[in-house]
Amino acid sequence: MVRVLAPDHPLSGRALRARYVYRRYGRRWLALELPDGGVVSVEVEDTDVLDAESVVTVPDGTSTLTNEGARRLLGLLGACMAHSATAAGEGRAR
Repeated sequence: MVRVLAPDHPLSGRALRARYVYRRYGRRWLALELPDGGVVSVEVEDTDVLDAESVVTVPDGTSTLTNEGARRLLGLLGACMAHSATAAGEGRAR
């Protein structure tokens, strides 16, 4: 679940399921699923996705994901994979 944080956004404070992430106009966007099944796009920066403690620096200078960061990354990757599979299926049907 992704929480919309931007105070001026109509969905501010709502926690919604992320379906996939994409880049447009040089910015990153999340497609979020509304309770009625509709989909709305929200800039990644307007959500809590980047607020999670996702990276920890270890003594040798490398970075690693925390459990929370890894869980969120896996969720986004799963949503992207599902979207890609659906798009590929639609492409074959044409």
